[in-house]
Amino acid sequence: MTSDDRTLIRFQAYWEAIRQQVCGVCLDQADDGECGLKGRTCALQAHLPRLVEVLSRVESTRMDEYEAAVRAEICPGCSGQDAQGRCALRDQPDCALFAFLPLVLEAVESVNDRLPA
Repeated sequence: MTSDDRTLIRFQAYWEAIRQQVCGVCLDQADDGECGLKGRTCALQAHLPRLVEVLSRVESTRMDEYEAAVRAEICPGCSGQDAQGRCALRDQPDCALFAFLPLVLEAVESVNDRLPA
């Protein structure tokens, strides 16, 4: 098994854990359980590798520190944020990165605890 294979398996594990934790409570979920988000990609899926990296690097008991790390390291590269740092999705709050951050963190930590680095 190559390093790329292991990375793919690891990110599939993260995505599945996030789906289990978040998608069931997401208001964009369709009646059949699939994502019902229309017109854009879920921010969790769009930023998954970077999101996992950022959340795995922060070690804190305070959620605001995780939120600050996401704002500093992911939001600037997101098409939803304008040049002045404003994001209508985040401000609504329609950005899954912020609406579900505690659940996403729990999912990421569960995979980190289960799979070797």
